[in-house]
This record gives sequence, structure tokens and C-alpha cells, in this order.
Amino acid sequence: MYRSLILRIGNAIALNAVGLMKACFVLAPIFFITGCHTENSESASKRAASTKTDSHRNGASPEIAGATKEPNPESKTQPSTSQVDKEETPEIDVFTLHNDAAVALQADDHDKAYQLARQAMRIAPSDPTSVFLMARVLGRRNRFPEAIQMLDKLALTTPDARLPVLGQTAQWMVQFGMWKEAEQRFQTLLQEAPDATLVHRKLAELFVRQGRASEATEHLKTLCRLGDIEEIELRHLLAGGQPLHGDTSLDELSPIGHRGKAMYAISREEWELARTELEALESRSAETLSILGRVYVHLDDNDSLNNWREEATQSELPDSESSFPKGAILAGQETHATAVRLLCKAVLFDQTDSDAYRLLSHSLLAVDRPNESKDAAKRFKLISETKRIGREMSLTEDRDDSKFQSLIDSLDELQRPWESLHWSSVRLAYAKTNNSLTENELDRLASQIKERSIKLNSEGWIPDRQFVTCGIDLDSLEQTDSPIDTLPRK
Repeated sequence: MYRSLILRIGNAIALNAVGLMKACFVLAPIFFITGCHTENSESASKRAASTKTDSHRNGASPEIAGATKEPNPESKTQPSTSQVDKEETPEIDVFTLHNDAAVALQADDHDKAYQLARQAMRIAPSDPTSVFLMARVLGRRNRFPEAIQMLDKLALTTPDARLPVLGQTAQWMVQFGMWKEAEQRFQTLLQEAPDATLVHRKLAELFVRQGRASEATEHLKTLCRLGDIEEIELRHLLAGGQPLHGDTSLDELSPIGHRGKAMYAISREEWELARTELEALESRSAETLSILGRVYVHLDDNDSLNNWREEATQSELPDSESSFPKGAILAGQETHATAVRLLCKAVLFDQTDSDAYRLLSHSLLAVDRPNESKDAAKRFKLISETKRIGREMSLTEDRDDSKFQSLIDSLDELQRPWESLHWSSVRLAYAKTNNSLTENELDRLASQIKERSIKLNSEGWIPDRQFVTCGIDLDSLEQTDSPIDTLPRK
């Protein structure tokens, strides 16, 4: 229950817009878009169209409109045999079939839903709702290729169905292991609706599973900004877009590929296992090679690290992702001025990189920057503490209010206001459930959350680069290629 706690904070107008986006992407129980019925739909479906929206909302079967008229008793004309048959055989309402099938799906009665959906398809095979419903039934029966093909065809004939089709089929593709195709469809959705929170959520989850931490972080930060983020996603942010120990056991977060498995091993500090996964790859991307370099640093394997440096040089790894292992090598060789430059890049790339801050503190002290070194050491302790608290939360549903307060204070010191805001809301939710705060304390905390939310949404937040680099002006170092000794001291 706690793990799925959803927080919605911030600008009410923005949140309402987000809600509309969610409905648009179906990712909804029943496919319904105004005006999506074609002229070829059966008359029974047309009769129910006016009641469709309310019925879907309330989950109740509508009354069949336009009942067959009784014959005029004064009429002397005898009805034909076909007319009698028609009057004695009640016409089945397609929308009733749709509704009943949806109810069966909700109850996980897949066999009943399948029979009802088949019946709806026989009566109204060209009705988009019938098609979408049958596809959903096939998806629930794990017949993903058929379901995807059916909806792709629907999107070609029904333009209004395109976005819902992209959203639903992308989810099926993830379940079927078509991860690249799923990502492409989610990205297409974001091009048309950049603030669709559900799409950001699905992409973040996919990237976490694949070990693509920096990309996951971007979508998680967007969820923060949009005010719709779950507690488990906040824990991912504490670890820089990676899962924490307890979260790696969740089925919905099972790792994908060698890189994903390596990142899950790293979350458990199983460095040798991470090494095995990454070295098993015949060809390594720049991102994967950067992770492997970090693994060698943690294993203190100098021979492998030297070989890694040669491979990294040949691969022309970008500094943004490879700066930590490169900086670690230089720090180990006492080349601290250059190490500072690289480690500053590392913390700008990932503000949760506690390893980089630890080495940066050491190198700054070596180049006679004691104040900056002290700041980096403090940053290392704060980040390590946030990760420790997050890890504890991932392993148990028990919550201690004092831990929440410590986490929020640390995030404020680290100048990560969006995360601090949302953790405050998590704290408020648990405090109400656990009665860990008095009524006055709850009211005060709620007021603080509201004030901070209004301020962040109105003013925005731009990270201070020099704060992140502990006062080192990396831009000046890069532009002038000046030694660190020439930069102003704190």
C-alpha cells in the first residue's frame, strides 16, 4: 500500500491538465473517444452512443434506448413471419456487451470477457470500441502480437485512436520484451504531449530497468516538476536514477539486459557480479564502458583499470559519463589538478554521485583548497545519508518521522528543492496514517508544503553550477584551460 502511494502537489491547473493527458492515453480501462464511432457501426451501437460517456464513468449498464414498438392492436394487417421473429428476438445492444466485457476484465474473468468481446465484434466489427475492447482482451490473455496488430490497424482507419493506440501498444511491447519499439512509441507520445505524466513514468521505469540511470533521472525530475510522483520514484532519484536495494526485488522492476543486471548488482554493492555482467558483453557502448570503469575503481583493480583507460581512449568516451573513472585514475596518480576538473564534471552530470564527491574532496585538499575540500566532504556525507535512508525505506514499509525530517533537511542542504517538497508530502501522508504528528504539526506541515509548492511553481528552480562543484568555477577552467591554482579561492 505504502509503496504505491501517489503524491499530487502543486499548481491545480497543471494537475488538471495532467489528468486529461492520462485519460487521453488510455492507458484507460475502456477505449472511448468522442466521435470515434464510424458510420458503419450497427444501429444498436448508435442508439447507445448518447449514454456512453456517463455509463463508462459510472460503470453501469445503460438502458437500451428506442425499444421495439408494439404493433397497433387496431391494425387489421397481420404481421409477416419475419416481423414476428424480429419482435420475439430482442436485439442485443453492443454497448451493453462492451460494458459487460469491461466489467469481466475488471474482475479478471478473461474467458467471459473474451466471449462478450467476440460477440460485440460479430455485431459491430468496424466499431472502434469493439476493436479496442477485443485487443484489450487479447492483451490480458498475453496474446500481445495479435493485440498490437489489431490496434495498429485501428489507428490507420481511426485518426482519433492514434494516441491511445500508441500508449496501449507501448505498454504491451514492454510486457512482450519489445523494449526498443516501446521506447519509440512512448517518445512519439511525448513529442505531442510533453507533459503526459504517465508516459514519463513508463519511460523512467523502462530506463531504470535497463540501467540507463541518467535518462531515467530526466523523466523522474519531470514528474517532480509536474507534481505527480510516487514514493518509489523519489527513491530512484536519491540513487541518481537507479533502484535501491529493496526495490530491485519487485517484479515490475526486473532488470533488462546485461547493463540493467549490472546496475541492479551495483545497487546491492555486488561489484564482482556487476563486473561479470558487463564483461560478458562482446561490444560495449560508451555508457556501458563508463559503468565498467566505475566498477573497476570500486574493486581497486588497477590492472583492469589501466586496460579500461586504453579502451576508453580508443572509444573516445564523452567526459560527461566517463569523468568519474578518469578522474579516479588521475587522483590515484597524484595528478590532482586535472582530477578536480574531471570530478567536477562528474558531479555536474550526477549530483547524487557520492563517490565523485569523496574523491573531489581528496584532490581539492591536495591542491590546497581546504574550504572547497570541506564542502565536498560534507556533500559526500549528506548524499550518503540520503541514500542510506532511501535504502532502508526500500527494505521495509515501516516509516520513522525523524528519518523523513533528516532526509528533507539533507535535500534542502543539497539544494534539491523539488525532491524535498515531495518528500515533505510523503511525510505528511504517513504522519496522518501513523498519527506521528499532532494536529497542529500536521496543519503547519501542510501549510509549508503549499507555500513551497506555490513558490517553486511560480519562480521555478535553476541549479547553481558552482554550488554543485563546491565553489570551483569549472567554466573558467574549461574556457581558459587555466590551472586550478589561478582560480579565486573561497
